[in-house]
Amino acid sequence: MPAPFYEFAGNKRLLWIAEEWMRYADDLATWAMKRLVNRRDVWSQYTLRDGKVGVVMLPIPERRKLGTDMVTLNKLHRHFQAKSAAHLIGLFSISDHSTCKWFAVDVDLHDETLPGADEIAEANFAAALEWAEKLRDQGMDPMLLDSNGVGGYHVWVLLDKEYPLADVFDFADELRSDWDKLNLPRKPEIFPPKRVVAPDDLPYTLRTAGRHHTRHFYTRVWNFDAIAGENEWLEGGDAIEAMIATRPSKLPKKAKSKKKASLVPAPAPKKRDATRKPRVCLDLDGVLAQYDKWKGVDHIGDPIPGALEFTKQLAKIAEIVIFTSRCAQDVLEGSRITPGQLRIRVIEWLEKHKFPFTDVYTGQGKPRAAAFIDDRAVVCNPQADKDAFTTALGQTRTLVAKPHGLPKTIKRSDV
Repeated sequence: MPAPFYEFAGNKRLLWIAEEWMRYADDLATWAMKRLVNRRDVWSQYTLRDGKVGVVMLPIPERRKLGTDMVTLNKLHRHFQAKSAAHLIGLFSISDHSTCKWFAVDVDLHDETLPGADEIAEANFAAALEWAEKLRDQGMDPMLLDSNGVGGYHVWVLLDKEYPLADVFDFADELRSDWDKLNLPRKPEIFPPKRVVAPDDLPYTLRTAGRHHTRHFYTRVWNFDAIAGENEWLEGGDAIEAMIATRPSKLPKKAKSKKKASLVPAPAPKKRDATRKPRVCLDLDGVLAQYDKWKGVDHIGDPIPGALEFTKQLAKIAEIVIFTSRCAQDVLEGSRITPGQLRIRVIEWLEKHKFPFTDVYTGQGKPRAAAFIDDRAVVCNPQADKDAFTTALGQTRTLVAKPHGLPKTIKRSDV
């Protein structure tokens, strides 16, 4: 395999910028996971084969529903280090429950050899700057990014929370609505690209900021506050720090729209797959992870000896769903972390220690399962055992006499 950045040999400035992105990779990965990742179960991956760069959707359909292939901090870290074009990824602008953490307008120019390319590039920048300033006038904090160095620009806005897809699409669509008056040759793409999506609909992704997949170029950030003598385009560490410092914005409320959302027909009920494995719910603390009283939401103990081997054997006969009280609403009441955010931390722990699993359950109530494996479970089956109630009562007395150590609610000091 060629050495990293061999393509940049002789270009000291580009090598310096590449080193800056590598140096900030940890901070960028943490920031991107929090602000950019709408869904972890799918992403676009750039590929490099026979010297040609392509892009594919991952995971492949056969693995997509297993829940084992995820956008992880390691994957994001590798993207921002960008030692190869094959390490780059694109992220979805829509979550699996039709919400958005951000939106963007993509004013592109892929071929600078086109007739009139210089005029197109100038119009692209003027339009992108016009829209960015319009957003700033509304109290938002947009990023204006030079995406490829030849006339392609992104206007990107981070949102302060997840907003409904239709609201975000309508806002971004309205923002670009004067594209023809701004002398653009065609309507620019927006992210999210659709107002309504079906459950299995996966619209195209937006390449994450950083190294370009085909050009010797890294994302630059427009400096709205530049004064005379300062660089208007920030590069390297300056660009990265400006991105990370971007303030998440509220999505402005709009007047009631007469536009009605398109109805997506409900999918036909799927026939039961007779070969599908039964679902088993498996507890985390005390079964897979060492547990000695509650030590805060971020603390998950080390794996219990034998737990990984047990889980691998269990995965051969069942789909494993991690079922933990950590993600329960009443446990998280009053905290600044959501069940979804905590689910991500549990997934990262499972991935780190290579535990096989299908999903981490964060819903309310009891999930459907063929069996539950829990260190504090009590078996009670009076239909098959006439002494079941007596046995269960004795086991319950023993368990409730032992301190569990899990608080009813998590204090803010724990997060």
